[in-house]
Amino acid sequence: MIHNEITEHNSSHYLINSASTTVMIESHSELLTNNDMELTMGQINAASNQLSKHPVQFTHEDLRTYLEPIIHTLISAEESCAFRQPVDPVALNIPDYPMIIKHPMDISTMHNKLLRGEYKNPLEFCDDAWLMFKNAWLYNNRALRIYRMCTKLAQLFVESIDPVLKTLGYCCAHQYVYLPKVILCNGKQKCCEIRPYSSYYYYNNPDPSRFNLSSDQYKFCTDCFHSSKCESIFVGDDPAQKLVEISKKLFLRTENNVQEPEIMIDCIVCTRRWHQVCALHLDQIWCEGFVCKTCIRQYNIKRKENCYIAQTITVNDLSSQLEQRVNKFLFDKDCHKIRVTIRVLASSDKICEIKPQLKKYYPNQMANDGYPYRTRAIFAFQEIEGIDVVFFGMYVQEYDEHCPAPNTNRVYISCLDTIHFFQPKLYRQDVYHEILIGYLNYAKQHGYIYAHMWARPTSVFVDYIFHCHPLEQRLPNSKRLHSWCKKLLDKAIIKHIVIDYKDIMQDCLDNQIQTVLDIPYFDGDLWPTIIEETIENFSQEEDRRRQEVEAAAVIQDDDFNDSFELDDSTQISSKRKFANKYEKKNSKKTGKQQELAKAQMLNSTDLLSIIFSTMEKNKEEFFVIRLHHQPISYPTINDTDALLQCDIMDTQNAFLNFARHKNYEFSSLRRAKFSTMALLYELHISTTKNIPYNCNRCLQKCDICYYCTVCEDFDLCEKLYNMRLKHEDKMECLISSRVIINQDNEQNSLNSNNKSLTNAQFQRQKTIQFCIDTLLHALNCCIVNCIYRGCLCYKRIIQHAKDCKEKNRQCYKCKQVIFLCWHHAKSCLNQNCQVPFCMNLKSIIEIDRATSLQTDRLLIEAIIKQEETNIRQTQIQDK
Repeated sequence: MIHNEITEHNSSHYLINSASTTVMIESHSELLTNNDMELTMGQINAASNQLSKHPVQFTHEDLRTYLEPIIHTLISAEESCAFRQPVDPVALNIPDYPMIIKHPMDISTMHNKLLRGEYKNPLEFCDDAWLMFKNAWLYNNRALRIYRMCTKLAQLFVESIDPVLKTLGYCCAHQYVYLPKVILCNGKQKCCEIRPYSSYYYYNNPDPSRFNLSSDQYKFCTDCFHSSKCESIFVGDDPAQKLVEISKKLFLRTENNVQEPEIMIDCIVCTRRWHQVCALHLDQIWCEGFVCKTCIRQYNIKRKENCYIAQTITVNDLSSQLEQRVNKFLFDKDCHKIRVTIRVLASSDKICEIKPQLKKYYPNQMANDGYPYRTRAIFAFQEIEGIDVVFFGMYVQEYDEHCPAPNTNRVYISCLDTIHFFQPKLYRQDVYHEILIGYLNYAKQHGYIYAHMWARPTSVFVDYIFHCHPLEQRLPNSKRLHSWCKKLLDKAIIKHIVIDYKDIMQDCLDNQIQTVLDIPYFDGDLWPTIIEETIENFSQEEDRRRQEVEAAAVIQDDDFNDSFELDDSTQISSKRKFANKYEKKNSKKTGKQQELAKAQMLNSTDLLSIIFSTMEKNKEEFFVIRLHHQPISYPTINDTDALLQCDIMDTQNAFLNFARHKNYEFSSLRRAKFSTMALLYELHISTTKNIPYNCNRCLQKCDICYYCTVCEDFDLCEKLYNMRLKHEDKMECLISSRVIINQDNEQNSLNSNNKSLTNAQFQRQKTIQFCIDTLLHALNCCIVNCIYRGCLCYKRIIQHAKDCKEKNRQCYKCKQVIFLCWHHAKSCLNQNCQVPFCMNLKSIIEIDRATSLQTDRLLIEAIIKQEETNIRQTQIQDK
């Protein structure tokens, strides 16, 4: 935690300016005025009107006392030699320095400003110091010595001034920035990603009104930009529409290095400025504003308790079993004060779609269009220093007994990711193992026979679930990861949960796989993509060889026909006899040659053998785990856990994109705390079916609101509506779909059979469809006093969405419209749809699908590169 209490030494003193008095504080015993002393007699709620403002002010002598030692520390450092005096461009022969550095700064200038009393608070002093460091980093190359000296000096500055700022009631002296965001490339049907610190090309669009070219800027990664051999490149919003040709000369090269600074917030009592992440503050939770810990302690202020915690998320059977197992393990290890919370954050039914090349290759053998499965998002939290921190995430796919072969009764651990903040460190890996073993036990209890895992190591800037891992977290290589998985499964065998395990190649040989249709086909797995790519290459090669055979036959016929010349009539009959005899002999020979060539072609390019050759090279990454002997000894247990719809947790890509968009990083413990707190808030108030309203007075989201029939865009929550001071105009009630859904969930808890769950899901979908139908009606309705339920409200919301000027559509009213339009866009087939945002949302949905395909391609490319590297290493060793 951040320590920022006021020091209790009698020598410390500073000035506090109150609304009623301004008093010089000489010691801790005189810390408060008489008026302030009355406030400390009892705790004051942070949202209370009794909370008075006490803006902090510092005297020049105080700032000099605290900050001048920092100046001396910097000057005495060896690395500060280039920063002690202003930069002289003439003496250093750098004439471009004034053009690049607009606001120069150095240590002597900072010292003079401190002596003249120009600094009003210590943060202004810090801002000048960081300006000096940023100037040096901007002007100098990373490889230069001056750049490295600046980095060391900045580190010394932070280490020196941090304790001082915490003593004065601030959080820290850092100027934190986020990692540059991943940019979507506009080439290759918008599949590529421009990683942080990667180069790319961009085009500034001077005329966004052009057809299929409505964005202000278009970006291309270096590969897509150079893949076009022409002097121009084709650009467009929709790849299916006509693209616009733009000259490559109009594109500029740059680097994806734009870093957003962390948000700063001010204390509503003393106006001290803190990092929002350091403060662990969200306006959505504490709408009254931020109160720093110094003021909470000094003025005895009671802060509202955060109720959006991991333990209050709905518990189901799976999460309960996993949580009990892990906590029992920790209890047995004498970790009595440590508790882990495990929750299933999303659960939904999906279909693993069969890819088109496989369908085309086996047109008569594909009896189904896909493999139905249930996906679950399982996350684990630990309370660290009083704050929940997520440290484990896993997505699984469950194919039950109703799923067609070869996926019948199989589970697939599709994605797993961890953050290394679990404490104590000694049991970190054991806790990961216990969660996985617990899930395998759950799958075994529910009758699943096989479990599958793909142990694929990650790399820098490649995230699976969590956005931005800590730099100090070790990334396991393939060998270490395989060893970790084997250790996990050996534990499960000892505990009689797993019968045995093997690699995927051995499993295929043991089961005598005859066609690729017998290989398990999981969503997001490597083998569906490998099969698809192999069939495409196989078909192209087959067509090429067929064309070669046909071309060879044509050449033979032409050569034979050209060999006959009719000189006279006496030779015709003899030549005809010879020709007939030759044709019969040649036809037999050609037929045998074609059959032999066809057999050789099939043998040399057999689809399954090609798949097996790739599988042999990567077999150690894929584990096939047997949970039961066939047939199973007891009947399958029905899954009674209700489905949990949550857009942001629906897939690992959805959660990762959400975290990237919001800058919810997990690169450090402080950021992991804040990101987890924000995530838990979103999980509590957001689901795919929630359409909350926003009260105009308390600014809180509400499920039941009253909207004014006269005023434009004015809503009140139920609590404020029932108060004595009501709104002067007539108001009508509007109920969010969440209320209906919660009633459904209560009813479902009384009826846990499959039929009631199905009815509940139908009712939820019906509620969403009603909202969409109301939106579509309101779009086309021209009646002023329409009696259609909700028509007037949605007309107002639609009009607000058209007129709203808030950046990035962050207001709640716009989010309501976009939410419904998104559900509509998922099934809309109208190319000229008039629903707001429909065209853009359909484009985004298509981009997400394309991005998933690109991920598969990148995995294949990574495997091919790894194979080439292994071959080169083997050749070097042989030499």
